[in-house]
Amino acid sequence: MIVPMIKYDLVLYRRDTTAFLERLQALGVVDVRRSNRPIDKQSASLLEEINRCNAACKLLSKHKTDEVAVGLASEEQPLQILHTVEKLWTEHTQLTDRRAKLMLEIEVSRPWGNWGTAPIDCLKTLDITPHFYIAAEKNYAANAEQWEQEYVVKIINRERDKVYFAVLELSGEAYSFPLQEARLPVASETVLKNELDNIDHRKGVILRELEKYALQKERLADYRNDLVEQLELYLAGQSAQAEAEDTLSVLTAFVPKPQNDEVMAFLEQEQAVYLQTEATIEDDPPVKLKNNKFSRLFEPIGSMYMPPRYDELDVTAYFSPFYMLFFGFCLGDMGYGLVLLLGATIAKFKLPKMRPILTLAQFLGIGAIIMPLTSGGFFGMKLGELFNVEGVFLDDLAMFWLAIAFGGAQIIFAKAIQTINLMCRYGWQHGLDQLGWTLLLIDAALLSAKSFLGLPLPSWAMLAILCIGLTLVLFFTGRSKNIFVRFAKGIASLWDITGIFGDLLSYIRLFGLGAAGGILGFVVNTVGLMCMNISYVGWLIGGLILIVGHIGVLALSALGAFVHPMRLTFVEFYKNVGFTGGGRYYNPLKKLKIEN
Repeated sequence: MIVPMIKYDLVLYRRDTTAFLERLQALGVVDVRRSNRPIDKQSASLLEEINRCNAACKLLSKHKTDEVAVGLASEEQPLQILHTVEKLWTEHTQLTDRRAKLMLEIEVSRPWGNWGTAPIDCLKTLDITPHFYIAAEKNYAANAEQWEQEYVVKIINRERDKVYFAVLELSGEAYSFPLQEARLPVASETVLKNELDNIDHRKGVILRELEKYALQKERLADYRNDLVEQLELYLAGQSAQAEAEDTLSVLTAFVPKPQNDEVMAFLEQEQAVYLQTEATIEDDPPVKLKNNKFSRLFEPIGSMYMPPRYDELDVTAYFSPFYMLFFGFCLGDMGYGLVLLLGATIAKFKLPKMRPILTLAQFLGIGAIIMPLTSGGFFGMKLGELFNVEGVFLDDLAMFWLAIAFGGAQIIFAKAIQTINLMCRYGWQHGLDQLGWTLLLIDAALLSAKSFLGLPLPSWAMLAILCIGLTLVLFFTGRSKNIFVRFAKGIASLWDITGIFGDLLSYIRLFGLGAAGGILGFVVNTVGLMCMNISYVGWLIGGLILIVGHIGVLALSALGAFVHPMRLTFVEFYKNVGFTGGGRYYNPLKKLKIEN
């Protein structure tokens, strides 16, 4: 299946793009396409207002809602709400900064007690100037007697092994004190705490005001989305010269739907300007495949052709079992399949980095054991002839018809898938013509089984299937409302029968490659056994011929068995299943893991 994608349109200043992409790269889930557009006054203004809305929405999302007071905010326009929220939060930020400074000032002021400026002013009128000092308790004790004899000293406070004191300077006398004068706080502890209480009260009022606007963040988000659409529309038609030597980076990003919440959280944290929508085929989104463990092994084979379009069916799960069995049919030898299976199993322990490819080789080896069981081929020998067993294994003619039967089964299966896919995507009436072709092919297969195998199938049932299928093809080919036009198109479409016969004959290559590999193996055995009759060294020469010869046949047969089923898949199966392709694979921006 194809994973649904979410489309993001992001707008960034070009100078910020590299740093943003580096942070985005760490997520490893975003497929990004980028283009640059010139900045002018209008685009810069729109981008600035979008960023303001982002910041306001992020702010309001952190506050609980006050539903009682919501009516006050709901009467305002989005732009008024934005201005009010910004004004309140600017004041709140300023008060927070002032509060942090007050806490430091209170810590400095506390040891000096609740002093005021009035006593200092009174002393100055008496031509007395106070000086304030802080000394360690030991230092003050050592010099206290001398200082108190020479100066007028007043101890204000003792705290944490420190002495806070004042020295009075008398006018007209020379003054010098051996300590550096302390900076007196701007206000007393009581005054500062009163200011702190006022700040806390005002911050509480602001937060309650913001709660009134918390329910309006959806209106702000809608306003922001309108601005983003205006910016996108403006940039799409703008060809003016850039101002200030700067440009905007317009990023189109695609995210798999299961990872969308992670990306949204990242963009909200970055306060990025973005518009989010469900991706459609018109957006040309990348294709990410999601298959089960078995089908996922065959995705590299499908990638050798082209990825599906975003809006069509991923057929990897449908061709993978056929491919495995076709590979075995073309290899045509159980011995080679066993070597491939054992070799891939051993290599998985030695080459862990190639584990997916080796697992695929294991399944191909299993297919190369299953299919040759029908003919009994084993290292160029026929087990039926070797053990003189009759009626257990199929002869060459039967293998020829088995290849045709396998091809018919895959074509019918492809037509059935196309029928169901068309009905599911566009409505039941859109798949009726393909349903008719499916019934015609089934009827042809039943007729062949009755003629060649002698199966007792009722003729009336096959006639009924033929009539129904032919009616659907003749009257439901094309979407015209005119029944005569549809009938004419149905008559013309019957020419496709020749194409189906051509597709069916292509599957003869399954028998041809398998038979060719068996013949080459038989030749290697014959030559090797002949060389073993040479005196003395015959066993060595014959053994080398058998080993080297079968390795060569295995390599050559495996190459053909890999390529020709791929051709049957990409031409016959893809055509009959309605595959168009032309998509591009999902390639997220991510950091490479470096393994030691």
